[in-house]
Amino acid sequence: MSAMKKMQMHASKPFGVLVAVFMIAMAAGARRDARPNIIVILTDDQGYGDVGRHGNPILKTPNFDRLHDESVRFTDFQVSPCCAPTRCALLTGMHEFKSGVTHTIKPWREMNPRSTTVAQTLKTAGYATGIFGKWHLGLDDAYRPNNRGFDEALHAKGDVQKSHFDPVLSRDGVEKKYKGYREDILFAEAMAFIEKNKDGKFFCYIPTYAPHTPNIAPEEYVEPYKDHPQAAFFGQVANVDQNIGLLLAKLVELKIDQETLIVLISDNGGTKGVDAWNAGMRGCKATPWIGGTRAMSFWRWPGVFKPRDVGSLTAHIDVLPTLAEISKAPLTEKHRSQLDGLSLLPLLNNPAAPWPADRMLFTNVGRWGKVAADTHAHNFAAVRMGKYHLVNNRCCADAKCRHAKCKQARGVADGSYKSIYTEDADKHYALTPEQGWGLYDLEHDVSESSNLAGQHPEVVERMAKAYDAWWAEVRPLMFPEDDV
Repeated sequence: MSAMKKMQMHASKPFGVLVAVFMIAMAAGARRDARPNIIVILTDDQGYGDVGRHGNPILKTPNFDRLHDESVRFTDFQVSPCCAPTRCALLTGMHEFKSGVTHTIKPWREMNPRSTTVAQTLKTAGYATGIFGKWHLGLDDAYRPNNRGFDEALHAKGDVQKSHFDPVLSRDGVEKKYKGYREDILFAEAMAFIEKNKDGKFFCYIPTYAPHTPNIAPEEYVEPYKDHPQAAFFGQVANVDQNIGLLLAKLVELKIDQETLIVLISDNGGTKGVDAWNAGMRGCKATPWIGGTRAMSFWRWPGVFKPRDVGSLTAHIDVLPTLAEISKAPLTEKHRSQLDGLSLLPLLNNPAAPWPADRMLFTNVGRWGKVAADTHAHNFAAVRMGKYHLVNNRCCADAKCRHAKCKQARGVADGSYKSIYTEDADKHYALTPEQGWGLYDLEHDVSESSNLAGQHPEVVERMAKAYDAWWAEVRPLMFPEDDV
């Protein structure tokens, strides 16, 4: 071999090594930039305060705390005051009233089949989709999760809460009796779905039934809290916490931890835990106070989203547009125009990203049928804008109104109301002034004890007018059966 040939061979070796290193780096970058698998966990009736990292003095939640520490945390994240409405808004990116969900009971919890879900959206981007838990948006044929974008669906028969041990579950419409504790089964089945689809892209939705009443949990989870009156509630939270830990370990075992986005959200304000700790807030589930609508919201994608707090005003309606952007799922112009939510991706990447300071979010507790809608348009309602919270938590003008919320409010007024959630009904169900809206500065008064309506009439007027315009927009869409 000539000397020149040998020199060429030796010179090519470093070049080959550089090419190999470059290709490996490119491949690693491609993996990091790839769209993530997506897991959304929605807990039922767990309040913002029912987590150790949020200051709870009783609950031990090491896996919730781990998610908190490893996530982008939206600290002013708003949901609906009750569960089915939140589920609808989260899945559609629109206020639930636009999909006809105004209550938690049939027929007013059935989500309009014309509304497009996040599962349907992600399927267009090639994601396998599965739900393992509480659907609560209708089980008749057109409303079933399998007809709303989910390839696989597992939920309790009839979506009932009383299904704790050895439950009958419906898998894709076929009922089967399972052995064990319900949440353990649902998480195990979710992990089986994840393992089956680990080589592709998947969307796994785990809406738990716990810790909603009736509060029943395996004894080993209740035992540490046996001296507390809400031991069973705490035990249910502890069981969900344990299952989250098993899920995190499974992702590591499957070597997809770095490729998976986990979103954890609670579905409404606090319930059985508010007297133990409610993070200083007034209100609980089914109230328009901040304690009825503020939820935990953790977004964990290791190596991509840097853990930190983000204080911008955000909400459940932002989930669909965010996941659509992250997954690169195409949205039609018509679909995009229907959305109320905004993509959180700019904030997930940079907490200082521009965000609309004048954004408004609208709440009406609902829980009425068609007849009562118009007479309760402004009752048990609220508007958020920046630091301000405009609230009307009073019954309607009819002293004999039979609407459950009006009966409740009259009971709070005369001291006869007994809540299943709290012994301090005067605080958490407090009534706003008789003259109408109350205005509260959440930046300085999270307990909402100082009404500033008289000091800022221009703010009240602006937010109240916006609420009226919003009501006029959503009112025709509330009862889709009229449009069939």
